[in-house]
Amino acid sequence: MTPNRRSTDSYNMLGASFDFDPDFSLLSNKTHKNKNPKPPVKLLPYRHGSNTTSSDLDNYIFNSGSGSSDDETPPPAAPIFISLEEVLLNGLLIDFAIDPSGVKFLEANYPLDSEDQIRKAVFEKLTESTTLFVGLCHSRNGNFIVQKLVELATPAEQRELLRQMIDGGLLVMCKDKFACRVVQLALQKFDHSNVFQLIQELSTFDLAAMCTDQISIHVIQRVVKQLPVDMWTFFVHFLSSGDSLMAVCQDKYGCRLVQQVIDRLAENPKLPCFKFRIQLLHSLMTCIVRNCYRLSSNEFANYVIQYVIKSSGIMEMYRDTIIDKCLLRNLLSMSQDKYASHVIEGAFLFAPPALLHEMMEEIFSGYVKDVELNRDALDILLFHQYGNYVVQQMISICTAALIGKEERQLPPAILLLYSGWYEKMKQRVLQHASRLERFSSGKKIIDSVMRHGVPTAAAINAQAAPSLMELTAQFDAMFPSFLAR
Repeated sequence: MTPNRRSTDSYNMLGASFDFDPDFSLLSNKTHKNKNPKPPVKLLPYRHGSNTTSSDLDNYIFNSGSGSSDDETPPPAAPIFISLEEVLLNGLLIDFAIDPSGVKFLEANYPLDSEDQIRKAVFEKLTESTTLFVGLCHSRNGNFIVQKLVELATPAEQRELLRQMIDGGLLVMCKDKFACRVVQLALQKFDHSNVFQLIQELSTFDLAAMCTDQISIHVIQRVVKQLPVDMWTFFVHFLSSGDSLMAVCQDKYGCRLVQQVIDRLAENPKLPCFKFRIQLLHSLMTCIVRNCYRLSSNEFANYVIQYVIKSSGIMEMYRDTIIDKCLLRNLLSMSQDKYASHVIEGAFLFAPPALLHEMMEEIFSGYVKDVELNRDALDILLFHQYGNYVVQQMISICTAALIGKEERQLPPAILLLYSGWYEKMKQRVLQHASRLERFSSGKKIIDSVMRHGVPTAAAINAQAAPSLMELTAQFDAMFPSFLAR
């Protein structure tokens, strides 16, 4: 049988020949031809004398025992002192870069001084070939030394690293679980001009594909979280298109990204560019409101609508718009949908008093009753597998208001409204109690309306009516001169 062959590119680095896979996932040394492979390089702090501590990072022991069978104990290898300069001179830089312990040695000994000659030599060796550089970025271990280069790079070195990323395939790097770390760190550490060029390159890619990929989405999230809004306006304009918004929101990764964009645009008004952020937010929210019904019924996109409804501050305006323009007049159908019912529950919980009143009245009297089955909207929702949760939320809201769990003090007139809604639901639940008891959800509903301590309308009126002593105190305050006589 003919063995599989893969085309490889050979590079001679510092006197050693290395093979690179086309996907750059592995870097292997061609000189190891023993039957028993050489064990991994182990590096330990080298203690010279009693005065040297383990924090000395310039000196390491290089342990490289020879291969042996399992039943033989290899003789202890003599420790070999090695420095970063010797790693370079002996052509071991790439070996160290792709080894778990070796790359830690390189990170610890990479000089901080930008004028250091050894640092310049290391940088030049790791970046002299685009294929080698990108291969290290894709390597499980090699990406760490590249991150070190990015973190400490001077502006000139940043430009060289940026060129290597673009020439080597920036999009492929963004979609690789190791190389994407390099791109994210570059977005965080590079100067404004280099970051701007990197963003310009990202803006030319298929953003929908990046936002729905579990790896490359981290790059977009870093852009949204770390960079000024004016550097990624292109992304907001991309989301403000109906098709693009649906494609991103309907993905389990993309829906979270849209929430982060909304949160960033609507953050503290005292932070810079507030007016500009509000303009972008309005553009995005207009598209969300326009597609609200479709988003609410999707497995993942419904979280975006829920996020808007639960948000406070400037987002309350868009919450009210969604409830008024999208949810009202559709409460019955959406309450029976697996995903949209969660949106309706949130709307009942966070709606302002005026819209809450409209929503309650729509459930109680907003739909034509089915004469043949003698059922109205409340009857339908009580026995529906998803709608019953909406009814439970309605009962919970009324109960919280009546027993005083609301954050704000409600006036008696508003409490009477809650009491009326609660009594309607209680009577209907007791009317269907025998059927509801067959279901676990029905038992919960029955228990919720049978709570003790919920005041009736009569108790609220009695509480609202002033007592004789209160009337006397009010009379005394109005006519103090009369009492003085």
